[in-house]
Amino acid sequence: MNFDLVDEFSPWEVCEATQKAAAVEAARRAFATVAYRKEWAGAGISDGDIGVETWSRLPMLSKEALVDAARTSLPYGGRLNVAPEHLAHVFVAPGPLFMPFTMADMEVLAGSFAKALAGCGLTSDDLVDQTTMYNWVIAATALDRALLKLGCGVVPGGVGQSERHIEVIKQLGITAIVAFPTFLEHVLEQASTSGHRLPLKKAAVMGELRDPQAKQRMHDTYGLTVREFYGVADVGAVAWECAVGNGMHLRDDLLVEFISPGQSNAVEPKPGSPAELVVTDLHRQAMPIIRLRTGDLVDGLMREPCSCGRSTPRFTRIVGRSSEITKVKGMFIVPRLVADVMQLQGLERPFRLVVERLEGSRDELSLEIAGEPFQDPTEFQTKVESALRIRLALKFVESLPDGGPRLLDRRFATGG
Repeated sequence: MNFDLVDEFSPWEVCEATQKAAAVEAARRAFATVAYRKEWAGAGISDGDIGVETWSRLPMLSKEALVDAARTSLPYGGRLNVAPEHLAHVFVAPGPLFMPFTMADMEVLAGSFAKALAGCGLTSDDLVDQTTMYNWVIAATALDRALLKLGCGVVPGGVGQSERHIEVIKQLGITAIVAFPTFLEHVLEQASTSGHRLPLKKAAVMGELRDPQAKQRMHDTYGLTVREFYGVADVGAVAWECAVGNGMHLRDDLLVEFISPGQSNAVEPKPGSPAELVVTDLHRQAMPIIRLRTGDLVDGLMREPCSCGRSTPRFTRIVGRSSEITKVKGMFIVPRLVADVMQLQGLERPFRLVVERLEGSRDELSLEIAGEPFQDPTEFQTKVESALRIRLALKFVESLPDGGPRLLDRRFATGG
């Protein structure tokens, strides 16, 4: 499908029709893979049944299903759609989940983030501190390529070491930063406390449930223009802010659907009635992504044209998660991985992961386990942290609610 004739400034009806036609083409490509063919056949669907009118019959895909398939059919869960020699990158996420991309896939992925970062105000005049993780996962590689596409200079700072980031930002005169919002605020606060005046002018933030007031607070306190973008590792950038700052525009060459959380019926997101985003990649060759449930919820959609000239609908922010998976510091937190570690250790106890937002907008992940403390919990904690790829606090509690969730994200419950 050729997208050259439409873009985010085209009439939305034209964009939407093009997206749907391209999604059908992508689904027909996906039908050639073992996994999709088996799953769709189970729903009574053949390749001849795939069309715009029958789109809603296609089963939805979940992150859990991708992980389960990879476990039983290593490494790609029966979804590889190209010869292995055509792969350019394979990223690794906890689960395990192996994410293959051809060179053409990477170009589209980086292009989507380039569009997002340009929308957030980054230009070829900027020297940018890129603070997301470079090893194994997809974010930093894609963002690095995107920044180079824009002509930006890139400083590959990576995660953590806030004091080092402050030093380098000052010494190099870095003008822009790509970061998770909690890390950005921490860096700004630490620099201010230490008496450092940073040359930063712009920030593009993404990847976490955020305080709705954080962007304005950073602007008022530090003079920083902060814009937000939202992405999904499997498909790239999904939405981003423009200079108007009134919501994030949906990407024009990606099919986005909205469904009732935990259900499969299409709904319009409204205040008080959030809807879950479902995405279909229209380009990806190595591993087609068709109707992937993101688990992310939005509670409103603005369909009127934006004063920036873009016709694409906008939403204000991600307000929560619909499943037992959330994201902390850019990493997916999957309770099943904790259960796997406990099983390997011969432990049969109730547990619960808890995410809280501390003072200074710092997120903390805790693992609560019912019962008396282990004799030596250090080794167990290390194994869990290795599985989740994030540090956590291990806590032993007297009991946990029967039938309660294995993950409790208190950031959303408290308005964060």
